Amino acid sequence: MKKIFALALAALMTAGMTTVAFAAKDDVEVAIVKENGTVVIDKNDDNLFDTTADDERDIADGNVIDFVAADGGHKVAFPLYNKDTGARITEKDDVKGLKIKAEWRVGDVDAKPEIEYVKVKGAKTGYMYAVTFTLPENADIKMSDLAGEISVYRSSSDIKDDSAKRAYNTVKIGVEYGYGVQKYIENSDLEDAEVVDFKGCDGVETLTFGDILEFEVDVTGQGKLNLKWNEDFNKEFAGMYDYANIDFVTFEKAPSFNKNGQVWIYADEDAYIYEVTADGAKEIKGLKWDEDYEAWTFKTRTLKSYAISDVELTEKTVTEDKDNSSSTTTDDGKENPDTGR
Repeated sequence: MKKIFALALAALMTAGMTTVAFAAKDDVEVAIVKENGTVVIDKNDDNLFDTTADDERDIADGNVIDFVAADGGHKVAFPLYNKDTGARITEKDDVKGLKIKAEWRVGDVDAKPEIEYVKVKGAKTGYMYAVTFTLPENADIKMSDLAGEISVYRSSSDIKDDSAKRAYNTVKIGVEYGYGVQKYIENSDLEDAEVVDFKGCDGVETLTFGDILEFEVDVTGQGKLNLKWNEDFNKEFAGMYDYANIDFVTFEKAPSFNKNGQVWIYADEDAYIYEVTADGAKEIKGLKWDEDYEAWTFKTRTLKSYAISDVELTEKTVTEDKDNSSSTTTDDGKENPDTGR
C-alpha cells in the first residue's frame, strides 16, 4: 500500500513540475517589434549594438522598417522583447523553442537569421537576445536592396495572416545598403568620401582627404571610384610592432586611378611611412620628404593603406623592385636609410 502511494505521489509531483515548466515558457510572449521598436546595425564590427548612436533605426508604424545602411558586411540585430511588458528578453528559457522564418523578396543573405545573445549599449547597457543576420557584401560603387520579412514564432498559428499575434512577431524589412555617389567638385575636401563620380572632370585635380593626405592626379576620363577612407587604428598591424606609436590612413577599397598621381602624407619629418599589408610594413618605392609641402610624398595610381610610425619598423615586407643600395638620396639632398621613408 505504501509503495502504491509513493508511486502515485511521485507521478503527481512529476506532472506538477511539467505543468509549471510549460507555464513559465508560455507566460512570456516574445515580440520582435514593440511600440517604438528598433533595429540596430553593428557598423564598427565590434559586436556591440549601440542604440545611442546612428547605428539605430526606428521601426515605423505597421511593423515596417525601411533604412539605409552604411555598407554591406555588417550585422543587423532586431532586439527581442516581452510582448506584455516591453522588457528585454534576457533569459534563455524565454527563447527556448522559438523559431525564425525569413522570406526575402528582393536580394538574399548568405546565412539565415538566428537568435543570438548580444551586447546592447544604450540607456541600459547589457546583454539581451536578438534576431540577427549579416548584410551581404555589396558592390564597390553601387547601392543594393534587400527586402522581405522576418517572423519569430513557436507554432505556425503565430504567423498566420489573420492572427493578431502577427502584429508583434513579424517585421517587414526594406534595406538599401552600399555607398552613396557624390559628384566631384573641383578641389573639394573628400573627408566623408565614398563613391565619387568624376564625369565631366578634366585635367589635374588635387583630392584632399581631411588634413592628413592629398592626391594630385589627372582625372580626365576617370570613371566612378570608391574613395571610402578612414583613420581607424589597425590593432592587428600595430600588434606586430608593439614598440611603436602608429597612426593610420586607410583607403578601404584600394581605388585605382587611370593615371599615376602624386601623394602627400602630412606627417613629421622624423616620421617613418610604410604601406600596410597583412604581412606587415612594406617600404614605399620613391618615398621622400618634400620641403615645400612639409610632407612625405610618392607617386602611385592606387591608394592603399598607410602607417605613420614614430620609429623605424624593422620587421617589414621588402619591396620587390627595391634598389640594391642600402640608402637613397632625395631630390633635396637628404639621405634616407633604407626604411621606407
